[in-house]
Amino acid sequence: MSRDTWKKIVFFCSLFFFSFDLEAEPRLHERHWEIGPEVYRAAYEEPGVMKEDGVMYGLSGAVEFHDMIPGPVTMLRVEAAYTWGEQDYTSGLTGDIDDIEASVFEVRGLIGHDIQFSDAVLTPYTGFGYRRKKDHAGGRVSTTGALGYDRESSYSYCPFGIALTADLEKGWSIGGTLEYDLFLDGTQKSYFSELHPLNSDLVNDQNEGYGLRASLKIAKELDESFMVVIEPFLRYWDIERSEPGVYDEYNAFLGRVVEKTGYEPENSSTEYGMKIVFRF
Repeated sequence: MSRDTWKKIVFFCSLFFFSFDLEAEPRLHERHWEIGPEVYRAAYEEPGVMKEDGVMYGLSGAVEFHDMIPGPVTMLRVEAAYTWGEQDYTSGLTGDIDDIEASVFEVRGLIGHDIQFSDAVLTPYTGFGYRRKKDHAGGRVSTTGALGYDRESSYSYCPFGIALTADLEKGWSIGGTLEYDLFLDGTQKSYFSELHPLNSDLVNDQNEGYGLRASLKIAKELDESFMVVIEPFLRYWDIERSEPGVYDEYNAFLGRVVEKTGYEPENSSTEYGMKIVFRF
């Protein structure tokens, strides 16, 4: 991670921790559990190189605490999600492959401060997130005869966001979140060893990029300890070209292994969909 990235983290976290009254007393002492399904459309693009598009299905869960200890941190949340699906690969260079199996695992830890209004709560928050996506194209052949291979990308990031919840009548509430994700570090692994037993895998470090998130939450309280939430959402990643990496590739014309250099092109990912949350 670069020195400039660490400076950004320290700056934003300093603003967060020292913007609130350190002597504030706890008020709510609440704990909530959440679980529910989600479905979204995922589109990944490397401009001028390739695109992937498909529908992902999954399950997410979280545990959230409010006002458990005095101080600037009055919200603590841990959340995780796992999704899977199939995506279609399209490239003007290497052809098309349909129905590539894909999966995404993500875990996040968040801390925040609840600002109480008469009928609403505003919560600035920050934390740490880790995201890993796998594409299973190994053993597949494209429409032009190109061989597919597995890919794995991992992101570490620091979210900075604001969550709002406002109470309505008859147990209804509405809210949402806006979030900027400070990209800390990423790794892209391309399993070229699946193309030939003498090949090695290519590993690229990714150092620059950012993410954005937004969601709308509409909730209905069914009793004092159970709530159903409908949450349409949008997630976006923009990642710059990676650092170059070195790998071995078997050259059939030369009859031997040669050392080559490769990189991961700049790319973007867009996910939009909906989740249903059962909160208790």
